Amino acid sequence: MRILKTEILIAILGSGVLSTLISGLFTFLQSRRDANNATALGVKSVLQDRIKWLGRQHIKRGCVTFEDLEDLIKMHEVYHDKLKGNGYLDKVMSEVKALPVVERYEEYD
Repeated sequence: MRILKTEILIAILGSGVLSTLISGLFTFLQSRRDANNATALGVKSVLQDRIKWLGRQHIKRGCVTFEDLEDLIKMHEVYHDKLKGNGYLDKVMSEVKALPVVERYEEYD
């Protein structure tokens, strides 16, 4: 009978420890997910601002270099496809893509 009480006590304590470990693991994973979401939202916000600003500058200038166009397209793909950005920047990007592509801006300044 004494062995049975010891086994029950060990089982109870063991389940409590296991429960605490599992709870701690889930809390840790949740905090990491929240931090990753905050980082993704920050990157998304910076990309949105940068694409919008650069796009407007090129539209105002009336031309874009191939390298700048390529950079904007890559940034927009990350913003739109990977970070699930809204369609607002699609209009800016379509206007930038319609601009004449030049080797250097001095030709248009």
